[in-house]
Amino acid sequence: MKRVINIPVILSSLFLCIACDDVLEDDITDDVVTIVSPKDQVDLEGNAVQFVWDALEGAEEYRIQVIEEETQRRVLDSLVPGDSFTYGLNPGAYTWRIRGENFAYVTGYTFPSSFTLSSSDDLSNQIVFQTSPSDNFYTNDNSQIILTWSRLTAATSYTIIVEKTLQGNVSTEIQTPDLTDTNFTLSNVVLSEDAIYTWKVQALNETSETPFSTRRILLDTQVPTQPALTAPANEARVSTTVTFTWNTGSDTGEVQSPISSVLEIATDQGFSNIVETVTTDQLSQQLDFADIGDYFWRVRANDQAGNQGTVSEARQITVE
Repeated sequence: MKRVINIPVILSSLFLCIACDDVLEDDITDDVVTIVSPKDQVDLEGNAVQFVWDALEGAEEYRIQVIEEETQRRVLDSLVPGDSFTYGLNPGAYTWRIRGENFAYVTGYTFPSSFTLSSSDDLSNQIVFQTSPSDNFYTNDNSQIILTWSRLTAATSYTIIVEKTLQGNVSTEIQTPDLTDTNFTLSNVVLSEDAIYTWKVQALNETSETPFSTRRILLDTQVPTQPALTAPANEARVSTTVTFTWNTGSDTGEVQSPISSVLEIATDQGFSNIVETVTTDQLSQQLDFADIGDYFWRVRANDQAGNQGTVSEARQITVE
């Protein structure tokens, strides 16, 4: 079985969609983003630069480009939301520019602004960049998680704090100072139950310290509930275009990871010949059948933490 694709219809819909977005989006072509900082020819100290600009009406995102002057290498080219963005850089001379974007239009880039970044022994205006795991990291594995961060040249030690949030209550599980490595391992002694674990790291030297940098780990070992199929009914006779619907139920765990559904279509009841697999974050999926005949369908729910739920009952349909 394969999906039937009507190319003329899709192209017409695509052109219509683009045309609609062109009408709905603000034409920002002649607008210019106003830079707030760093201004042209400014000198900065530390290990990071906060780029700030005035929000532009009609712009949904902004593209920032940073060039290292000595090598003319583009060290940053990112599309970001909001009106500020912080990025770690090595000492040196740089230029940066920015433009606004939406679905249909872009502004011109601002005139490049130059700045220099110098190293400093003062940690109060520096940032510890946490590298792994990512922020709001969902996992079902509590056996071991290695926390890592970037080294600061002026730092002589680091402090790690791990807090657990359970049913709205916050408790400090670890507070370890005087670390010289840029990694720390959490074991199942700390990750003892499903909860939100906030890990914070701070760099220190003899005269100063950074603010704490913060990320979250969400431990979720609760398996998603078994989906309940709603339509079409078992042994239903259907046309070649079928909309499948189901319910995944509610997540009763302490951490409720985002759930996706896996819809499987097979030509046999034992699902040894699966002809279509669709993963979706919705509770319905429309499919077009090219061939008539009997098919079987079922759904399984998986969550972002890596838990796989029990597959639903299987239902039979006859495509006519």
